[in-house]
Amino acid sequence: MLDKTCKTELTLIEKAKFGDSASFELLFRQYSPIVIHIKEKYFLRGYELDDWLQEGRIVFFNTIANYDSKRHITVGKFFQANFQNRVCSLIRREMAFKRRSDLFSNSLEAMQEENNEYERLFMTKHGGPHEMAVLKENCERYYSDLSIFEARVFRYFFAGKSSTEIASLLGCESSKVLNAISRCRNKFEQRISHNQ
Repeated sequence: MLDKTCKTELTLIEKAKFGDSASFELLFRQYSPIVIHIKEKYFLRGYELDDWLQEGRIVFFNTIANYDSKRHITVGKFFQANFQNRVCSLIRREMAFKRRSDLFSNSLEAMQEENNEYERLFMTKHGGPHEMAVLKENCERYYSDLSIFEARVFRYFFAGKSSTEIASLLGCESSKVLNAISRCRNKFEQRISHNQ
């Protein structure tokens, strides 16, 4: 029975390699729990279930295209290794982006803007609804500390824009943007010190 299942799977793999979408979908459905399992282990900012499944499909497509049954590895293990590598690459890319804008990478404002993912992450790592309510209140207070110009600079800066790019977008001198970033940092530090 197991041998017959193996042959059926190999047939589906061969068909999927040659563009049979029905075979691909059948196989992907069978191995999609791997995507869900890895999703539960790692956090990718801004990724929802559909994004994870899309990444999974892309990686599974490449897995099928490169699969060789003579290598003595199952499709499942090969896909799991490939998908985990892809997720690690995405995390490395995200961390590189965070290093570029490390001034605000852990700011409360970021948690407010990306509310759902950060709420889930914060609540699983740091507590419950009470802590989340305090965090939201602190975010709102920090944001109200900023002038309109500082708030605009902050949003662009946190999105990864350089001071030169921000100055161009806002039609002002880079020095004005750098001063605003410095004021944002000072206000952030003041807000944190008041809450301790």
